[in-house]
Amino acid sequence: MAKANCLLLRNLFIFFNLLFAIAGVVVFVLAVLVHFHLNANEFDRGNGVIGLYMVGSVTFLISFLGAYGALKNVKWMLVVFLVLMCLSCFTLLRFAMPLAILHPQVGLLQEEMENVGPLDKTSGDFQRIMGEFQSELFCCGLVNGYRDWNNNVPESCDCTTDEIMQDTCLPLPDNTLQEYYADIQLEVRSTRMVHKQPCGVIIVSKALDVILGVLFGFTTLAFLGIVMTCCLLAQRIKLGAVAKPSMIFSISSKPPKYSQLLEYK
Repeated sequence: MAKANCLLLRNLFIFFNLLFAIAGVVVFVLAVLVHFHLNANEFDRGNGVIGLYMVGSVTFLISFLGAYGALKNVKWMLVVFLVLMCLSCFTLLRFAMPLAILHPQVGLLQEEMENVGPLDKTSGDFQRIMGEFQSELFCCGLVNGYRDWNNNVPESCDCTTDEIMQDTCLPLPDNTLQEYYADIQLEVRSTRMVHKQPCGVIIVSKALDVILGVLFGFTTLAFLGIVMTCCLLAQRIKLGAVAKPSMIFSISSKPPKYSQLLEYK
């Protein structure tokens, strides 16, 4: 019965490490995709991409070490896996806890976002990404609303009729509106409504939610790995102790019973 339980735990442990390895491969592939979307200068500044490469590679190697050690019953591999999982759990918590504390204070990052400068002066790729965010998150600009676009507010900032009724929009000043419609010879007197909420705080908040989810998810997996490794090592030690023959040493001053041997003469 004990051997059956140990075999079940070992198979469950190997399956857990396969899932962990798949997670590492997914992170590595994500890093490759982001890498190909960056030019050389952006990659040199992209510490986040390098971090994804490292996390994906280390996760895969640790999971391979644990799965192979459990499959071949290599004790030192399981011990190394346990130590690495403890270090990983501590490191993940080290990054996750400050982010969890920072999450309610997203507004403090406004000064950093202001360094981006006017959005209409940024690269075409950045403007395209901002346009997608503005359409999906129903916001406009990064920090100061439509003012971040100067007089070139894109259509992705426009409000629909339903949004206007919900009081989430504000009218665009006439000078901005007139330049927007300068290509058509028409004197614009109507009011163009754009989203009131800036996108910066929303983007950072959602990004922190995703990062915290990933960190705490990996922390949970690491903790489960620690528990399962401890159980596997404990069962392995227990089975090893049962398998060893017990040697009993008896110290007695009484002589052996030779009378029993004499009966067979």
